[in-house]
Amino acid sequence: MNPELQRIRALAAVIATAETALDTAYVTLRECAAALLRNGEATLAEVSEAAGLNQGELLELLSRNIPGREPTWKQYGTTGLS
Repeated sequence: MNPELQRIRALAAVIATAETALDTAYVTLRECAAALLRNGEATLAEVSEAAGLNQGELLELLSRNIPGREPTWKQYGTTGLS
């Protein structure tokens, strides 16, 4: 086999591994940032600056439903307007 083709295959494998690690790190970063905001441990501006994520993206993360954690207005027994 051509040594250059072997080198290209090896580089492609390294890049694929790095991309997978980067994707995992990005998901973890977003989850941690959202958790900080949900728990009130930091402000939106603080988390945005620290994570390098814009505030709109962080607000979008917060607006997503978490399985098993329904919004208050959807919980059983919550009444409507009185």
